[in-house]
Amino acid sequence: MTNTTARVPSTPKTAEAAVALVADRLADPGTVAATASRDDNRDPVYDAVMWGPLTLANGLPGTALLYAELARTDESWRRVAHRHLAAAGQALNSAPSRGLFSGPAALLAAAQSCAGPAGHYGSLRRKLAAWVAEDQSERLRVVQERAESGATGVDWAAYDLINGLSGTTRLLLDAAADPVESGPEVEAALVGSLHHLVRLSRPVRVDGHDVPGWWVPAELQVSERDRQNYPRGDLNLGLAHGIAGPLTVLAAAHEAGHRVPGTAEAVERIADWLLGWTLHDEAGPYWPARVSLEDELAEARPPVLFTRTAWCYGTPGVAAALCRAGTAFGRPHWRTAATEALRAALRRDEAEWAIEGATVCHGFAGLLRIVTRIAEATGDPELHAGKSRLTGKVLECADPGAPFGFRHLMRFPATARSPVPHRAVNTAGLLEGAAGVALALLPTDEGPLPWDRTLGLA
Repeated sequence: MTNTTARVPSTPKTAEAAVALVADRLADPGTVAATASRDDNRDPVYDAVMWGPLTLANGLPGTALLYAELARTDESWRRVAHRHLAAAGQALNSAPSRGLFSGPAALLAAAQSCAGPAGHYGSLRRKLAAWVAEDQSERLRVVQERAESGATGVDWAAYDLINGLSGTTRLLLDAAADPVESGPEVEAALVGSLHHLVRLSRPVRVDGHDVPGWWVPAELQVSERDRQNYPRGDLNLGLAHGIAGPLTVLAAAHEAGHRVPGTAEAVERIADWLLGWTLHDEAGPYWPARVSLEDELAEARPPVLFTRTAWCYGTPGVAAALCRAGTAFGRPHWRTAATEALRAALRRDEAEWAIEGATVCHGFAGLLRIVTRIAEATGDPELHAGKSRLTGKVLECADPGAPFGFRHLMRFPATARSPVPHRAVNTAGLLEGAAGVALALLPTDEGPLPWDRTLGLA
């Protein structure tokens, strides 16, 4: 008698097997879209479907990046990368632009990687680079007009890596280095962006005190909850939405030879401020996620503040930025501080990491990628051991029964009174999906991979 029961693949035991599983599951962009856009595949906090076809976070530009990286060592994947890029392009006229991770900039990031050594998609990349440059210049104008009006403070869009001007500045760095994409409008937008990030580092006057220029006042907070938590505004340290993002972008620009007056001083100000916010617990040094204006102005640092041990917030992202800046500007003590704090993070009880699941943003894959990059940059044996341990943590999250091989865990809000802490959603892209998990598991023996730039790690 023939057994007709569907065979479920075994759980992958190696990084290579996990990458192969994800690559197989995500190969058809139509299937990816149909699965991820199901109405029941929802974020429990915002009640939104976990699918944005033209996003790096959970859409097709993120999946295209995976196949572009795979094609670097196996050309057979290049056709798959093309299918994902082409499918993403079909959403171009309907997708909102929100910095690097959504809209035309996300498509350009994917196209740059998919271009490969043959330089494919030249016409598309040229048009997208010009669009990003024009959009960047307009966003810079809006920020400048606010400053000239006398208003103090900025919102995240003025500087963050995900939705703000830092992420698109990093993209323009690559466009300026490519003869196909470069042009006067790209160069002007890049120079204007670097001047903006330098200005952002300068102190502003708030309630009679000098505070860092990236202070976000209450009226510009992203949610009502943040307005309540930070009635006098706050300062964000994170790599995703905080000042660590501009720090790593300024370091990348310096290394690429794009230097505007005041860059070194701006980097010093940011790095010194971050180091000044080093807190300590039993495991060692760490950095908080955000600090209120009250904490910034207090005579003494608070004994404890909320943090994560993630890519988006907390010690790993700050350490990555300080390590990168320390290398670019010849500041070994920044690299030492970064390494010591990351070692302490790995020693800390995992229950205190405040990260969940396998994915990049606030899961094990993002932490793995940062530990990998700093381990390779410093040769630190404790970090190399941490890399192996975190690879194991990611593999433990593999689920061959899931459509994409890994699920993204979304925590229910306290008001939901859910009997379980998370909803496991099927997400495809880089930041919140299976593609990012597979990318984090790729070997990096030759240094950073092109996709690392989207996380501020290259």
